[in-house]
Amino acid sequence: MSAPVYVLDTGALMAYAQGVDAVGEAVVEAADAGATVAVPLVCLLEAYSLLDHAEHEFLRMLRRNPSVRVVTPALRVDRADDCPVIGGMARQTGRLGAGHAAFVAISSAAGFITSRADQVRKVLGDDWPIVEV
Repeated sequence: MSAPVYVLDTGALMAYAQGVDAVGEAVVEAADAGATVAVPLVCLLEAYSLLDHAEHEFLRMLRRNPSVRVVTPALRVDRADDCPVIGGMARQTGRLGAGHAAFVAISSAAGFITSRADQVRKVLGDDWPIVEV
């Protein structure tokens, strides 16, 4: 599979679980193009913590989609490690999940789907392709 065309942050995952069509449409668009959609692990965990238990099944279905891949930070203490950069981005965005999602977007030059564009623009800038749901 190719590099992701979109990154879904916590708000996008919650929107998907609550039936916002734009998120599902982006996943279908990526699948049709043979591309992927990235879900940062921190955002996935945040979404599970914020959603009602009955909504968890929607995230499980999303994760089963072959075009969706969960992205974990590189944890290499003695070499290049993603944690300091993600932490710094989280400080700027105000949320750990937003920091991880911004890092994934920059690392893969992917568009960004969020419910809080104001937070991620602090890291990604005004010209980054962001879809607000």
